[in-house]
Amino acid sequence: MTNNHPHHKLPDIHQSAWHLAAIQLTGMVSLPILASSVMVIQTNNFLSASITLILGNIILWLIRWGIISMSFTGRKSTLDIARDYVGKFGSYFIAILLLVATLAWFIVQTTLASNALTYLIPIEEPQINRFIQTSVALGICSTLLCMEGIVVLRWLAILTLPILLVAFVGVLLVSGPAIPAVPMTGISLSGLPLILGTSLGVTADLPTFFRHSASKRNSLWALAAIQLVSLGIGFGGLFLGSVIEPWFGIKTIEEFAAAKALARVFLVLLIFFSSISANVSNVYSASVGWELVAPKLAGRQEYLILGLLLTTIFILITNVLSLKFLLDISDSSLVNFCIVLIIAYLLQIFRKRHPLEREKKIYFFAWGIATVVNVLQYSGVIFTAMPSLVTGVILVLLVCSLALISKRFKKEDQAGEGT
Repeated sequence: MTNNHPHHKLPDIHQSAWHLAAIQLTGMVSLPILASSVMVIQTNNFLSASITLILGNIILWLIRWGIISMSFTGRKSTLDIARDYVGKFGSYFIAILLLVATLAWFIVQTTLASNALTYLIPIEEPQINRFIQTSVALGICSTLLCMEGIVVLRWLAILTLPILLVAFVGVLLVSGPAIPAVPMTGISLSGLPLILGTSLGVTADLPTFFRHSASKRNSLWALAAIQLVSLGIGFGGLFLGSVIEPWFGIKTIEEFAAAKALARVFLVLLIFFSSISANVSNVYSASVGWELVAPKLAGRQEYLILGLLLTTIFILITNVLSLKFLLDISDSSLVNFCIVLIIAYLLQIFRKRHPLEREKKIYFFAWGIATVVNVLQYSGVIFTAMPSLVTGVILVLLVCSLALISKRFKKEDQAGEGT
């Protein structure tokens, strides 16, 4: 990998496969795959859920291989790649999307972690709002750890990954997991859109982290490790589906943690460290968007402002804004962006050239149309039985196909190839 982008002054460009994998597994990948597998097993039998999980991880591996391949030359971040494929104008929208997605994940993760920790660590003090105090504590810890960017994030991931894996296995062993009994028979892949939709959102962020890789080989080995560990976590989620709700629902925590002190300890470790690691990773992911929106505030102050700002916003709107709606629209927008990148990258390989300006406008328009329709779906304005992922894929493919076969486009394409 080369470092030929002049605006990149990366402090760490020698990360091994272990470093890259640890950062993703602690901060971005493990929680979505765990939550989705818990949800899949609650509506499918074990055989269907297992096949869905394996197939979903294979598809994710292929898509992620394509996404990180875009960052091999020039150590490009997600925003750099956005400029390459949706243009300078479109990259501003992606920058804002990264900031909004970070806000959504920060609010959701901090809310769920604070609720769970408030129950798991009982302190009898009726005069204080323990939820707010716990949330602020998590926000401050995340802010302090994110101030040094990727360097501290790497060490945080290395230290917390073993703790999280031990805590996860501990929860599995002491919670008495079992396969949920469901009336469905036969094989169904109905959970595949859920697996892909939950994980594709974080896939678009991979270049921002993988640009720090020491080599292409390290990146590919890291990706393989991520998918294998994610598959193991996913299978663990299938067994946990009988005792825990997605995102560590507080009701099911009460059911088995109250009677088992060891389960309580494992859950505290798992929830606390996963929340901190995820928040720090999200802030770093959003930093590339911040650098475009407010370039004069880049560096340590950038991470400090982001951390404190997210904590403040969380306190102000946590009981006002619909967390599910904010998370749904930001995730769908990132998924649509990921779909656009894959299509654009495949076309670039086929045509053996970079996209023309007109193509970039088409890709941006396709992303915008799919995202607007998804927002209307979540708002209840458009009612459809299709999952948002399927809707997004169809719309992106349709818009790109119609535009790419137009006569005018072919003429400009030939002119572009001749220059």
